[in-house]
Amino acid sequence: MKTNSKHIILSFVLLLMPLFMGAQVIKGSYFLENSIDRNKMNPAFAPRANYFQLPVIGNVSLGIYNNWLGMSPFVYPLENGQMGTFLHPSVSVDQFNSNFPKNPFLDVEFDSNILSFGFYTKSRAFWTFDLGLHLDVDTDLPGDLFRFLKQGTGLGSNSYNIANLNAYARGVVQASIGYSRDLDFLLDGLRVGLKARFIAPVVYGGLNLENVRLSTDENSWRIDTEGYLNVAASGLELLIPEINPDTQEFAMPEAKFDKDKFLASPVAGTGVSFDLGFEYELSIGSWFDGITLSAAVTDLGRIAYNDSAVASYITNGGFVWEGFKDVTLDTDYAELANKLIEEAKAGLMNLTEQPGQKLSTSTLPKFYVGLEVPFLKKTMSVGLLYSAKKSYRYTRHDLMASYNLTPCKWFALGVNYSFLNTDKCLGCILELTPKVGPTFRIGADYIFYEYARTPYLEENFMIPILPVGRTSLNFNFGIAFNIGSRYAE
Repeated sequence: MKTNSKHIILSFVLLLMPLFMGAQVIKGSYFLENSIDRNKMNPAFAPRANYFQLPVIGNVSLGIYNNWLGMSPFVYPLENGQMGTFLHPSVSVDQFNSNFPKNPFLDVEFDSNILSFGFYTKSRAFWTFDLGLHLDVDTDLPGDLFRFLKQGTGLGSNSYNIANLNAYARGVVQASIGYSRDLDFLLDGLRVGLKARFIAPVVYGGLNLENVRLSTDENSWRIDTEGYLNVAASGLELLIPEINPDTQEFAMPEAKFDKDKFLASPVAGTGVSFDLGFEYELSIGSWFDGITLSAAVTDLGRIAYNDSAVASYITNGGFVWEGFKDVTLDTDYAELANKLIEEAKAGLMNLTEQPGQKLSTSTLPKFYVGLEVPFLKKTMSVGLLYSAKKSYRYTRHDLMASYNLTPCKWFALGVNYSFLNTDKCLGCILELTPKVGPTFRIGADYIFYEYARTPYLEENFMIPILPVGRTSLNFNFGIAFNIGSRYAE
């Protein structure tokens, strides 16, 4: 009965997840000329017609991005022909280190459009307007944590700095207005775009452990932490309980939420960001005519939070574990483990509030540089797209090569392969975009094609297979309505 309940809950969550995912841009649409979505990667891009997107069904998507999840960093062939984990003695420390990223990360992004439309004017300029909700979670994981698990302890003194453990989450309401137009009077084939975005943050949380020092010897482990926690939300307050000095019992901080205060003023601050981009199609009467170079920076700005909504804390704690002592056959191991956990939390999660702190954060800009080479009268093309996302601590890089087929203006098909942060995965996108009427889009940037069975996960969590290589995962589905325009061919 317990297993069935787990399966029902997991299935229910998986079914509901797409309803909360929104306009997550997939990079496969970057080289599809009539795609509505690609304007979010480069404000200079303009589709073939005026359009209107409906809430929810306009964009439904899921995106999880990382550079380490998969079987290849953790599962290795052994000498006896079987497979073993990275913890197996026959897998060397150097072998694991060379196969595991230096700065592992795990990011999730959600968007949901409330209103979105775009239209041409008589000057062939194109305007866009978007109103929506945005949520992103960025997590930087310390690579030394996994290296510590591999190297182990008990072989003498070792010291690790499991630093830069960062986790950030924010939810905002944002409205943007964009403008793009041809600059043929300056340079034939040049088009530029600008988008301004006004941001109303609702909630923000940021945890940064700058230092987590782990020292080990043959007899004990010692862990020391240094870091800070920032929270910003109208009506939200963290209550830090005092630790009982006699029993060292620890209680997790409690969140107190004042609904009336939130409803009276739900906005926790203000912010603004900008998108800048250009597109240049070569036209010099040579074999190279039609080659297009484009570049953009998006989400370039900052968010400042109201002092009344900000709560800041520092953590500076330590914990020493010398092993389990006085263990007998009658020992209650569950009670022993719980006591260890309580002592660790009491020592490590030592939060002290720092009143009067100012808080402002970056809007996490993204960068795009694309090169497209068409052939067969532009019915086909190949493209190369470099993209980067500036996170709070590290920059995420990606490189995508694509083949694009557009036999007619209303039909487009793209197939791509991504490098750098992924292994053995393809992407594809299909778009039907008539000049007038409903448009349809479905696609994904990351579809892994090498799998391995996972009997344990299948039995307990309904996950029968896992990707062999490191891979991200996203999916996009959308319906919009083109209204037509006599200013676009």
